Amino acid sequence: MVYCSQCGEKNPDGAKYCFNCGAHLIYEKDIEDDSKKSVPEKSAKGVEPSLKDVKLVGDDVEHLESLSKENFQKDMDTLKACNHEIMDLVHKFNNTKMDKNDFDGFLQDLIDEIDSKIRALNKELICVSPQIVSVTIIQDKENPYKINITTNADKDRLNKYVETLKARLQSKEAQENLHEAIPSNPNVNSEAKNPPKTASWRDRCPVCKNGTLSLCTEKKLFGLVNESELRCQHCGAVFTQKGQNYTLSRVSDTNNPAWKNYGKQALTESEWTSIANGGMSQALQRTSDLNNWIADARAGNVRFTEPASPVILKKNENAVLVLHNIAFWEPRAVRQTSGMYGGPSIRVAKGVSFRVGGMQARSESHEELRQIDSGVLTLTTRRLIFAGSKRTINIDLKKVLSIEAYKDGIASQRENKQKTEYFLNTDKSSLNVTAHGNHYDLPVNGVVLKAIVEGMIKQL
Repeated sequence: MVYCSQCGEKNPDGAKYCFNCGAHLIYEKDIEDDSKKSVPEKSAKGVEPSLKDVKLVGDDVEHLESLSKENFQKDMDTLKACNHEIMDLVHKFNNTKMDKNDFDGFLQDLIDEIDSKIRALNKELICVSPQIVSVTIIQDKENPYKINITTNADKDRLNKYVETLKARLQSKEAQENLHEAIPSNPNVNSEAKNPPKTASWRDRCPVCKNGTLSLCTEKKLFGLVNESELRCQHCGAVFTQKGQNYTLSRVSDTNNPAWKNYGKQALTESEWTSIANGGMSQALQRTSDLNNWIADARAGNVRFTEPASPVILKKNENAVLVLHNIAFWEPRAVRQTSGMYGGPSIRVAKGVSFRVGGMQARSESHEELRQIDSGVLTLTTRRLIFAGSKRTINIDLKKVLSIEAYKDGIASQRENKQKTEYFLNTDKSSLNVTAHGNHYDLPVNGVVLKAIVEGMIKQL
């Protein structure tokens, strides 16, 4: 299939003109033939037109272990949405009034935006590779101020995914049929040996992953109180009920990972079921997801929703974070003077005396952190800007030497600036982040803000 560069309509292979708008269709082989031709001849005026032919391709990253019918369909929907977004960018470009002198700048902005859409597929696609998509941008030879854009998909790679998916589905169906054909041994608990993937934690012990849990009752406080427990028949682990939750109270092997991670913790039955099937508790899952998100942010792989910027942005500059009520602190020199008086006291009259001697004084200077101002801290893709009632600070990210993280903010050191600049109270603000399909409210503490700033620096 080939997409029309004018209206984005999908057309069958072999068509020369768009069935929707009638525009001439451009194929990838036409681009390759043009690239093999010699340098275009100069115009009648002797000025050679500046042509730019660009082909943008996604990264070669795939996750075949996640390939399934559902995930493959989701990825196809994602690629379709990406194609529509690119066509919208092209439509917006074609309808933009611009001076010929500004054409190259607008065209480069369009290329950067399309490339950003393709790079975003690295995080959005579940199993297929972003390299399956390619976008070709061609300037017309006769009119360099006219561009043609086509989007194409790697059919051979698509067919490979389809064949792999078919083979997996057939293999899974064959295994299920084989399992149904083999008669079960009445003396063997087949569920305990081969529990289903969504087995309840009572059928699969979260500690050993093999045994089942049986309900037992123990008398305590001289037989006055009955306490219900669940015990594993295989490893002897004991779970004690605490209201609606259960606590892992005893195990035979204290080196077991389940005991190290969840010993003496009261968790819900759904959490124990998740642990029994290879998952985590909600608390550990949150910690794991947020650590992975921070690592991605530090590597510059997180895409942020652009907020309304309180500062004027430069060309190709986007706002990333806007934090309010930020305190700006800076070291200030403080001088402290101390002294002492020495000498005798001579009485002249009743109630009247004077001292004879001298006074020694010592003055020392040291630095103390003082709050200088409070205001709004704005992080963009190029700068870190603080705007307060007294001070305005504009930090070019390229000149940042180091960033130190604190519990409630960061300290920044940059070129041509001797004093360290402190931006505190950032943890009063929070971000809505999504990691592995889970949504979290993440406070912007020093560690988080440092990771985001470092990610922006890596993208410069």
